[in-house]
This record gives sequence, structure tokens and C-alpha cells, in this order.
Amino acid sequence: MYQGNNPSAIRSREWIREALIRLLSNRPYAKISIKDICLEADLSRQTFYQIYESKDEIMAYHFECLFLIFQEECTDFKEISIREMAAQFFTFFYEEKSFVKILIDNKLTYYLEDMFEQYLPRIELFKKYNEKEANPDYTIAFISGALTQILIHWFNKGFNLTIEEIAKETEETMLARVIG
Repeated sequence: MYQGNNPSAIRSREWIREALIRLLSNRPYAKISIKDICLEADLSRQTFYQIYESKDEIMAYHFECLFLIFQEECTDFKEISIREMAAQFFTFFYEEKSFVKILIDNKLTYYLEDMFEQYLPRIELFKKYNEKEANPDYTIAFISGALTQILIHWFNKGFNLTIEEIAKETEETMLARVIG
């Protein structure tokens, strides 16, 4: 993926990302081609391949952008409790529920799990607990999967619990099973 600072390339990178997200509203991920994305973004295939290697790379970049927004909302995760982190997580993805529906419908929730596995180690809360773990990557993998599955279950249940209730359930489960 393009990492430079050329304004035109940065703009094209965003247009391509936005084009894929728009296309996902109407079409399954598997049926979207690079050609479709280029047409939607009004860019050439050559421009596409100068910026991205694949549509999977666009998805990874989209999740990176989402996580940066999430991170800002959590004030960089400094001195945050499990319940606060869970509440922020569920609030954030509730606000992104149309995108979560796209992920569930397209069986793409593994992107969400991968994103959390990548970014959870940056949270001070988990750094503290991981210092005493022999294999902290397994704890992070477990928590990433748990958060993702709880989100999917909550979504499929029609958000039957409030954000505070789902955050409390998540905290109690994590404290009892992972951290406790």
C-alpha cells in the first residue's frame, strides 16, 4: 500500500477506499472486482495498483483508519478500565452498525478480529497484564476473538442489551476468565 505523502496519491487512496465501502452497500465483497472499484472511484487500474495490491489491502487500510478513530475516542487508551474500553468498543461499532452488518453479511468479521489482535497490545491496560503473561499473544488473540464474537452476537440479537450492560458483561467475563 502507498505510504508516501503525495497529495494526489493520498486523495486517490481515500477515493478507492470510499468506493469499496460504497460498493459493499450493494454488492457482496466476493463479487466486487478491482475494475468495479476503479469505475466507482473514477480512477484507472494503474492508479489503483500504484496505491494498493488488492481489495483485501483496502479493507486492512479501512480498519486501520477505523482503529485510529477508535483510539482517539479512547484518549489513546491511557488509564482506561476494561469496562470503559468495552463501552467505547461497543459504542464505536454501534455507530458503525451499517458497516458491521456488511462485515457479517459478507463473512468478513475476521478483519475486525485481526485489527484488534494487532492493536490491543497498544492499550496500556493490556500491556500491564501482558507483562506477567508467559505468552501474551495468546491472551490478545483470545480477547480479540471474544470482543468480535460478542459484537456479532449482540448485533444479531438486535442490540438487546444496552451498551453499559454489554460492557459490564464483557468486563465480568474478562476478569473471571482471562485476567482473574
